Amino acid sequence: MKPLPLNPIRVIKLGGSLLELPDLTARLRDWLPRQSQMINLCVVGGGRPVQRIKENSRSVDSSATHWECIRRMDRHAISLSQTSQDWRFIESLNSLPFVSSTTLNFFKTEQWLRKTITCLPESWDVTSDSIAAVLARFLDAHELILLKSTLPPIETKLTQLMDIEFVDRHFKTAVTSTASDQLTSVNRIKFVNFRDENFAEQILRWPQTD
Repeated sequence: MKPLPLNPIRVIKLGGSLLELPDLTARLRDWLPRQSQMINLCVVGGGRPVQRIKENSRSVDSSATHWECIRRMDRHAISLSQTSQDWRFIESLNSLPFVSSTTLNFFKTEQWLRKTITCLPESWDVTSDSIAAVLARFLDAHELILLKSTLPPIETKLTQLMDIEFVDRHFKTAVTSTASDQLTSVNRIKFVNFRDENFAEQILRWPQTD
């Protein structure tokens, strides 16, 4: 069951490579007030720990490694939520606030994925990119923002972004699939170079024809 309608929602994916930034919390606190006020829901990537899991598994897909990576993402989310007294970690979408603000709500994805979402395969093709995309569609979010360590080439299509491994291999399907009536269309996708002092950003052309 979806949560009750709320104020506009922004789903944020925070790339795992950004966890290595010593000033990540300060950057988030600087960037958030620059955004229009919405309900901010954040999914955190797996970073180096997940990469090690992949290497140890020799990139062989399995349900066990998939959920191990999801749990690692959730632990990152818990840790980040504790770096500011203004931020929260929530285990259920029913715990989302009803008022827009510049605070961050870090989301525990495992339970939601296991009990609610059936359209994501248990595969290395699925990372926090696709999880955030499906979450944004599930909530009919106003926008999906992917915080990355760089920006993609200008005017790049989804298939090209997957080919250069800027997003995961399932991302186009996560964004465009109409197989599930749980999901709405994507309103807006934006990439942000979070290592850039000015937070350079790029909006993905939408809709695409490829």
